[in-house]
Amino acid sequence: MKPYGEVMQLIERQDWETQVERMPGLINIARVTIVLSLLMFQLISEQMSLDSLQTVFKPVEFYTWLIVYSGFIIVTFLRPQWQQQSLALPNAAAVVDITMMACLAFIVGGVGSGFGILILPFVATSCLLSYGRYPILYASYATFLIALVVFLKSRLDGGEVIWDSKALTTAILLVAACYLVAALTAFSATYLKRATESAAKHKLAYRRVSGLNKLVLNRVQEAVVVIDANQRVWLFNRQAKTYFPNLVVDAREDVFGDLVSRWQRQTERSFETDMHIYQHAMHVRAVPLIQEETQLLMLFIRSLREVAAEAMATKLASLGQLTANLAHEVRNPLSAIRHANDLLIEEDADGVTLKLRGIIESNILRIDKMLEEVSMLNKRDGLSRESINMMKFWLEFKQEFTLNHPDAVGCLKMNMDGANLTVSFDAHHLRQIMWNLTNNAWQHSRKDEHAVTVLIRSSGKMYISIVVADNGTGVPAESRNSLFEPFFTTKKEGTGLGLYVARELAHANMGQLHYHPEMNGFELILPKDEKEYD
Repeated sequence: MKPYGEVMQLIERQDWETQVERMPGLINIARVTIVLSLLMFQLISEQMSLDSLQTVFKPVEFYTWLIVYSGFIIVTFLRPQWQQQSLALPNAAAVVDITMMACLAFIVGGVGSGFGILILPFVATSCLLSYGRYPILYASYATFLIALVVFLKSRLDGGEVIWDSKALTTAILLVAACYLVAALTAFSATYLKRATESAAKHKLAYRRVSGLNKLVLNRVQEAVVVIDANQRVWLFNRQAKTYFPNLVVDAREDVFGDLVSRWQRQTERSFETDMHIYQHAMHVRAVPLIQEETQLLMLFIRSLREVAAEAMATKLASLGQLTANLAHEVRNPLSAIRHANDLLIEEDADGVTLKLRGIIESNILRIDKMLEEVSMLNKRDGLSRESINMMKFWLEFKQEFTLNHPDAVGCLKMNMDGANLTVSFDAHHLRQIMWNLTNNAWQHSRKDEHAVTVLIRSSGKMYISIVVADNGTGVPAESRNSLFEPFFTTKKEGTGLGLYVARELAHANMGQLHYHPEMNGFELILPKDEKEYD
């Protein structure tokens, strides 16, 4: 980032360059106007044969002056950089203009002719171009030329020096006017320079504050909109465009009418409300502001769905931490109960006692399974993604599953649409998800040769879809929305964590898990290995 001094110098330089680009153009227009006016005046006088006018403009001297000055103007047009102003030296073009105007006054009869007044505009522009520098120099140079014209005209009017009182009076007034114009123009130019510097500083500060405000607003997760009492939009951030794509600064937005009406009833109080905006349920937090005596209302807008999702995420995070702590605390007494139950089994007991011991053992296994699933959930961030060939994975998984479920042999059917389908996934997580889905499908199936069907296929260019379906009765409609909620289960022996853990593991690996009632099964969407679609 450039230091402040360098930035200010750059801004001043840019302002100066802008002035230099504008002023010479205006001066050229003035030069051309003077030349054309005098030329038309001369041509009309010649055509009308007006002797009085012809004596004012002597053709030879006038046309000589006209050619020289026109050549100078052409040079300024062809080489505009020639008249660029340097703050270190007086402006050369200004010196030429003052000299040519003095020559014009000389050839048309001296300063008494009235043409000497044309010197004044160029004295003023010279001081402006120099930003108030060298005003005395420009005025003194013009004074010298005026005195020279008066002196030469006096010498040429007779053999002796004869002073024309009218010319002297006009010259004195013209000299005074030169110094006055130079002083006023220098003061104006200096004031302009200071105003420019002040404006540049404020502009720089505004840009910094504006840029900072824009950065801060765009980093806010909520949609932010600032409106006034007339529902006119003053400001909004990037997130607001997602909810209100037609937002325009300084344009009226009628959708905020209800909020403005409520604000008008209590202009100094913040308030929160839920409302429907563009058919979306929104939560709005309104904060009144005062900006340069103008009452504004800042709106922080969020979708109620996002609010609910955030609350659920917070709840689940807290729940995950709680369950992790509980799992740690429960394992020790659970081990003691299991050990005591094993000791009781070794002793002779009647049938009732054995049944009770079996109940204890089954519940120990259930609790242990729950603790294992909770531990898996809390380890979902420790990813180790790798390339997994789905054909090889399925063959190994099927063998492992049928070893644990011998009655499922011949009841698992797999169809793969495509060859060498490879995913990028944590192998342990994928095995856990597939075990949960397949075991769930097997338990709810009819246990025949068409019990469980697995379909593996490409899903677009970047994903692979795995559908695990069964031929059972399916999930009741009233339970479908709660399938992935933690601790929700329709089985007495279930923990209610299996599907929830499976979905969380899928999300952790950039995958998705959905239930499709029309398929009577679950679809797991996995990201392809990058080598497969590159």
